[in-house]
Amino acid sequence: MKHLGLLHLVFVLILFQSPTMVAAAGYSAPLYNGGEWYDTEGNRINCHGGNIIKTDSLYYWYGEHRPGFDANYQKGVACYSSPDLVNWKNEGIVLATVDDTASVMQKGCTIERPKVVYCPKTKKYMLWFHHELKGQGYGAAHIAVAESKSPTGPFRFLYSQRVNPGKYPLNFDKKFKGHQWDAVHGEWWTAEWRKAVKEGMFAERDHKGGQMSRDMTIFVDDDGKAYHIYSSEENATLQIAELTKDYARHTGKYVRIFPTGQNEAPVVFKKDGKYWMICSGCTGWAPNEARMFSAENIMGEWTEYPTPFVGAGSKTTFDAQGTFPLAVDGEIYFFADEWRPKCLADSRYKCYPIEFDSTGKPVIKNVDIAPALNKTADGKKLVWSDEFNNDGPIDTLYWNFEKGFVRNHEPQWYQPENAYCKNGLLVLEARKESRTNPLFRKESKDWRLARQTYDYTSASVNTRGKKEFRYGTLEVRARIPVVSGAWPAIWTLGTKMPWPSNGEIDVMEFYRINGVPHILANAAWGKDTPNDAKWNSKKIPFEHFLEKDPEWASKFHIWRMDWDRDYLRIFLDDELLNEIALEDTFNGKIGNGSNPMHQSHYVLLDLALRGSLYHDEIPADALPMRYEIDYVRIYQ
Repeated sequence: MKHLGLLHLVFVLILFQSPTMVAAAGYSAPLYNGGEWYDTEGNRINCHGGNIIKTDSLYYWYGEHRPGFDANYQKGVACYSSPDLVNWKNEGIVLATVDDTASVMQKGCTIERPKVVYCPKTKKYMLWFHHELKGQGYGAAHIAVAESKSPTGPFRFLYSQRVNPGKYPLNFDKKFKGHQWDAVHGEWWTAEWRKAVKEGMFAERDHKGGQMSRDMTIFVDDDGKAYHIYSSEENATLQIAELTKDYARHTGKYVRIFPTGQNEAPVVFKKDGKYWMICSGCTGWAPNEARMFSAENIMGEWTEYPTPFVGAGSKTTFDAQGTFPLAVDGEIYFFADEWRPKCLADSRYKCYPIEFDSTGKPVIKNVDIAPALNKTADGKKLVWSDEFNNDGPIDTLYWNFEKGFVRNHEPQWYQPENAYCKNGLLVLEARKESRTNPLFRKESKDWRLARQTYDYTSASVNTRGKKEFRYGTLEVRARIPVVSGAWPAIWTLGTKMPWPSNGEIDVMEFYRINGVPHILANAAWGKDTPNDAKWNSKKIPFEHFLEKDPEWASKFHIWRMDWDRDYLRIFLDDELLNEIALEDTFNGKIGNGSNPMHQSHYVLLDLALRGSLYHDEIPADALPMRYEIDYVRIYQ
C-alpha cells in the first residue's frame, strides 16, 4: 500500500516455535493435532491405534482401518509411508479381512492396536494386534500375529489365540495356584472382589486357555528383546509377556502389574535406562485422565505416578487416548487418537512432545503441532500461524486493531467489530454505516480529525509487538473482494524508523488503476526526504488471472512471500509475481543508509476502500464487502 502521510504502527517479528497449519501450495503441511490429516492423494488418513516404524529411508505408519469413509466394515490393517512424517502415501491394506466365513479373519471381526516391529534375526516385519472374533463382542480377547518380508506387506496371517495358555505369571503367588474364589460369581468392585482379583482370581480362571489380551503394544528393548504389554483379566490388570527371539510367539514368561488398576492403551518408552509407561483408564471411547508408571526392570516392580499431562485439558489427556511413542532425532513424542465413536474413521490424531523435568519425570504439554510433524519440503518449519478456527472475535493474543481514520485519506473508519472469525475464516467486512466522527475537531489541519462524519466502516488488524519475524516464508490463503472500490491487502512493515524507511512489503494489493483492476506485489523503502518512498512494484492486470480461471474471484488463493538475506520473492498460487534483490533496498539519508529489509517485520491485513478520492467509486450493492482469510502462516 502506498502510504501517504500515515500513522504507522511499528512492531517486531521474531517468530517463536509455535506450530499450526495445513497443506500449502509448494509446501508440505505440518499436521495439526486434532485436525483432518490427508495423504498425498488428498484423501483422509485412516490409520488408528497403531504405530510408526522407520527403515533406512522411510517411515511406515500402521493402524486400524476404521469404517465410515469408504466402507461400513473394517477392511484390516492400513499402512502409509513418508520420508518426513508429514507427507503420507497410502500403501493400502497390508493385512485384510476376508470373505471366507470359516476364517477367524472374516469381515466383521475386530482389529485393534496393530503394532509392527522389525526382527533383525529373521529379517521379517512382525505384526501383532488385539483381535476379536466376529459376533463375539470383546469376549475372545485374542492376540493375533502376522508376518511379512516387506514393510508394505502383504502380511501372512499366522494365528489368533489367548496369551500363554497353561503358564502362570512369574509373580503369581504359588499358594493361589488352583484356588477357587467365591468372588468369581459375586458382585464386581466390592472389597472382596478387588482382593480376589489382586490375588489372581482371573489369572487362575484363564490359566488353562490363556490370558485375555485387549489394548496392547509391543516394546523392543535396547538388547533386542521384545515384550507384549496388554490389558488383561477383564481389563482389570496389565500383563507384560516376553517374546521369542523371532518376535513370533511368547516365551511363557510374563508378569502381572497393578491388578484392579483398570489400565489400558499402554504407551511404553525408555529414557536414561528407566522404563516409562503411560496408560489410560477404562471409560470406553470417552477420554479420561492418563496415569503413568516407571520401572528399573521391565519385568520388575513398577511405581505409579499422577498424569504427566499438564495445563488445560490434562484431566482428559487433551481429549485423546495414547497409541504409541514416536522417537525422532533423539526426542520422544506421545502419539494419540481422539476417538469419534459416531464415525470412527473421522477420529483424529494427536502428537505431543514428551519433556523431562529436573527429576527425569515425563511432562506433556499441549501444542498445536508437534515439532516432528512440522516440516516443509525445503526443510523449513512452521513457527507461527493463526488458522482462525474459533468463532467469535479475533485472538488479541496475536492481533491488534487499527481504529478510526488511519492512512491515505481513505473513506472507511476502522473498528474492531468489523473483524470476526466464523467457520474457520477471519472475515474483514466493509459496511455502509454513517456516523459522527467522535474525534472531530473543527478547523483541524489533520484530515482524520477534520472529517465530521464517516459513511463506511471496515477492519484492519496487525501483529505489531506480538508476532514479528525476520526472513522465512509468509503464507496467506484468502478470498478477496474484486468489486469496484475494494482495496484488500496483505503486507508487512518494519519495526524501526518511520515510514518508508522502516520498509514495506506488499504481498498482495488489489485495486483499480485508471478503472482497470490489478493485483500488485510491491516493496518500498526510504529516500532522502521524509515520506518519500522508492518503490519496486509489479502491477498485474486482473485479466491475467481470469484468463487462467474464469472462476478465480470465487475461490481461495495462496499468497506467499519467500524472504532471505538476498531476495524477496512474492508468489500467487506458486506463480512468481515479483523478485526484489535486497542489495537494492537501502534507505537514503532519512534512514541513515540502513536496509529495512534486514530488520524484523510485522503482518497487516486490511480491507480499505478507495472511493471518489481515487476515482474508484463504491457501488451501493457492493456492501457489505467481505475479505476472507483462511490462515496466516510463517515458516523459518
